[in-house]
Amino acid sequence: MVLSWYVIIPILFVMAVAMYTDLRRRLIYDWLTLPGIVYFLVLHAYLHPEKWLTYAMGVIVLGGISLLMAVISNGQMGGGDIKLLALVGAAVGWQAGLVVLMLTYLLAGVSVLPMWAIAKMTGRMKLGREIPLAPFVAGGTSLMLVMIMYS
Repeated sequence: MVLSWYVIIPILFVMAVAMYTDLRRRLIYDWLTLPGIVYFLVLHAYLHPEKWLTYAMGVIVLGGISLLMAVISNGQMGGGDIKLLALVGAAVGWQAGLVVLMLTYLLAGVSVLPMWAIAKMTGRMKLGREIPLAPFVAGGTSLMLVMIMYS
């Protein structure tokens, strides 16, 4: 899979804004994600009409998995996270999107589990229940882009 700069630059911009707003306000805004999904679907319909279904399935698969995880976790994953992952699916397709999802949760686990263990052992540090997911989505997306560019 070869991604053009029409995909790479916008997705990195969206990830930067989503990270900022999620860390700052614990929100990922619809004005960022929804137009982004439309942009990537229209772009791929124009550039790769024969593969467009792959990108549309990315929205459905990543959005669906995220929605299922939000339901199972009783709302620990927010709607902005769901739409951000659907946007990733629209940008890179469902197969690469699953790689992003795996990398996202791997990065989150590697980062959060040690903090949680230290908080439990010391009793001093309080770890909130809400951990912003956008930085991990951005990290997983960036790692996947690097893997694609150097493969």
